[in-house]
Amino acid sequence: MTGRVEMDFSDWWDKWPGQYDPSVSALEAYHAGGAPWREVLDNKAPRMVIRSNMAPVDYSYGLVDILRVSEDADQGYEDPESALSETDFTGLFAETVQGSAIRFFYNGRVFWNDGDGFHIYKFKAPHGKTGSYDYGQAKVVANFRAIAGSTLLVSEAFDEPYPENRIELLKRISPPTMDVSYPVDLFVRKPARIWNMPVDRAFGKWSILGVFNYTNKTSREAYEFTTQLDAAKDLRLDPGKEYIVYEFWSRKLIGTFRGTFVTRPLNPYDCDIYSIVENQNRPVLISTSRHIRQMAFDIKDQGYDSQQRMLRGVSRTVAGDPYQLRIYVPDGWSVKRVELANGLAATVKTEGNLLTVDYTSLTVEDMEWKIFF
Repeated sequence: MTGRVEMDFSDWWDKWPGQYDPSVSALEAYHAGGAPWREVLDNKAPRMVIRSNMAPVDYSYGLVDILRVSEDADQGYEDPESALSETDFTGLFAETVQGSAIRFFYNGRVFWNDGDGFHIYKFKAPHGKTGSYDYGQAKVVANFRAIAGSTLLVSEAFDEPYPENRIELLKRISPPTMDVSYPVDLFVRKPARIWNMPVDRAFGKWSILGVFNYTNKTSREAYEFTTQLDAAKDLRLDPGKEYIVYEFWSRKLIGTFRGTFVTRPLNPYDCDIYSIVENQNRPVLISTSRHIRQMAFDIKDQGYDSQQRMLRGVSRTVAGDPYQLRIYVPDGWSVKRVELANGLAATVKTEGNLLTVDYTSLTVEDMEWKIFF
């Protein structure tokens, strides 16, 4: 059991002679065939989902849970003249980029968007084409799929030992959460390079910002791509408040901004994943190492006790996986001690305004932590 039902090539019913009823339209035939599956799953197997593979978007309303928003992405990363350089293409990662951008508004509203299977190392296309991605391409693909869509379908061979940096990519992008993003520059660049994901939890709000430099094959903004973002218009933030920025992959505190944020220059085949958290003039958790959606997956609870000057929280743990809390500490504050559940020891380090707390749990139990200032 895969946990899902596939609906594939169903829109071809109006094209194949002898395969359709001429008295009904293709859409009517599609719904007649799909509705019984929807009813059975809802009643008998509510934990299963229906995934639409090769079918038009509008045919799938009310029937499917996961929607394929691009064509096949199994033909490699890009061609010498790919759509990443604003020319036509088919069957490439570039198809996922375009399809995810122009159909982003469905994600989390009508369906969960799926950009097709993705690759981080080796690929073997259905038509026999084979190849591999270098690390830069793999990093872009993995992070894009984890930010722009809400499903992860790995299409790798895994028939040989994979480089550790590829396995690390898979660890840090999975699993997805219920949060969705939008392309900030959808009508500015083709394809969109800036994706913002507002995150809202009972204990706080923050944003995850993905900035991508997909290629070196475009004549515009190819090298050291950077852009200026308006807090209100682009990021849906309060222009009067100050925000703290941390970048996930470089493990760097970028600084603070108010009103306008300028992204770091990016070379081709690279991406930055920022966490943007409101500055509250006290120690603030700004990132964790578990997931690129930084805190959205692993932080189950968080709070600050002003009387004890204590930042506390509960983190999901992965046994044997090194874990790091990243805390912004304003000038004039300093850490006094860190307490972890079950007497687990932590390594504490301060560098400028950044405090890091590292530990490795040997169990899968949720870990309660307290940091006193």
